[in-house]
Amino acid sequence: MKNQITKRIMDIVGPVTNERLAFGKYKQEPNPGGYDVIALTDEQIHQVERLVIDHYKVKKVLWMELPSRLTEDGEQAVVAKTHKLVDSDYETYEGKIAYVYQIMFTPQIYDPQTIHKPVKDGCVIGPVLYNPENFEPLRSITITFSPTYTQDIDSKEDQEEVMKQSLHDKLDKVLANPQEYMPEAFRGCMLRFAAK
Repeated sequence: MKNQITKRIMDIVGPVTNERLAFGKYKQEPNPGGYDVIALTDEQIHQVERLVIDHYKVKKVLWMELPSRLTEDGEQAVVAKTHKLVDSDYETYEGKIAYVYQIMFTPQIYDPQTIHKPVKDGCVIGPVLYNPENFEPLRSITITFSPTYTQDIDSKEDQEEVMKQSLHDKLDKVLANPQEYMPEAFRGCMLRFAAK
């Protein structure tokens, strides 16, 4: 689910954390979404502009202090819209000017198809999920094992004890180092801009 354009933007703006999910040319006050816009350096601005020009085929990039402004010639108003950055099947704006307001990233996202797939030693610890009814935080640990693992042990009681001990050992490993057993997360990237 990762895409190259998002990786390139992340490489330019620096580390993206849950406290730093939005970046722009101008420092903004915290917004209702819970994060503020981190001002970019001149070099970062130049690299972002180059990337936007190449990706969207625009002729140049102008930055906006607010999500709306007048066009360069002062004749029309433009309002920034959110565009998800993807590697293919996206609209280009050849010959137009991109009026960029900010770059935003999603919180960490997990692929529902692989969230329970073992990461290490046949185990995975899931990210915190919230019950939609009462917002209780929940986490799961998945431990996979072969039920035939102990079949070569003669005593039935010994088979059960060996299996229990094996599962306890795996659980102890997961609880001792939960980050090693987390599924891979990724972030999406959105660019707020208008093209005229």
